[in-house]
Amino acid sequence: MNKPFSVNEIMSEAWNFAKKNIWILLGFTAVQFVVIIMITTFLSGLLGGESPTAVVLQNVILSLFDAFFTVAFYQVIFKQIDEEGEPQFPDFVPNLMKALNFVLVKLIIGIMLVFLIGIISLIYFRNAPEIEATEAFSPEMWPVLLLIAIPVTYFTIRLCFVVCFIVDQESGASESISQSWTLTKNHFWFIFVLFLIILGLNILGAMALFIGLLFTVPFSSLILIITYRQMVNSYADEEDILIENSEK
Repeated sequence: MNKPFSVNEIMSEAWNFAKKNIWILLGFTAVQFVVIIMITTFLSGLLGGESPTAVVLQNVILSLFDAFFTVAFYQVIFKQIDEEGEPQFPDFVPNLMKALNFVLVKLIIGIMLVFLIGIISLIYFRNAPEIEATEAFSPEMWPVLLLIAIPVTYFTIRLCFVVCFIVDQESGASESISQSWTLTKNHFWFIFVLFLIILGLNILGAMALFIGLLFTVPFSSLILIITYRQMVNSYADEEDILIENSEK
């Protein structure tokens, strides 16, 4: 489907939704920040912040929390888009299977990106052994950082809707990856522009003493959700077509 999409239309719809549900957006982010600080502080005090065990355990727990939290947020937002009325407590409880599928997706994508970055770095440094890799942002490192940034950005955009499919259509891990890849086909640059807008919004949020991130972080996810819905709805038989195309 090559239907043109409007950035202005998506931003306007996201803004109107955010105004009506401002306390949901702010509340989710505030809880997220508080829990992250609590987990980090507790594990640092319990295991020692510098120990490898503490670092690994902290990353695992934070990743699990992020998966469950993200699924809960998307559940609430999708329900608010589809139905009128205030969300109820059960809406905020993340679905276990959806959260586990999202954890699996994050693991698959993480392994893929680590492998890709490793291959690029190996080839680059093998052909330029004189370059010191100790200073990551030195001018000599700019070419390899650019080579890494290009595929990472590409895969991030092509797979940006995996959690939408997991929550909205109850897709499995591999299925959601295929569906996101199908949905974003021929729309890379459109979504890239949205990502630039999201980046700019979060930079502004950070400049506002980081308090602005309480709004810009969930608003960024809201933009992606609205974009996903518009793109999926552009298909006549949205779910059947997306699943059929993703299996080819």
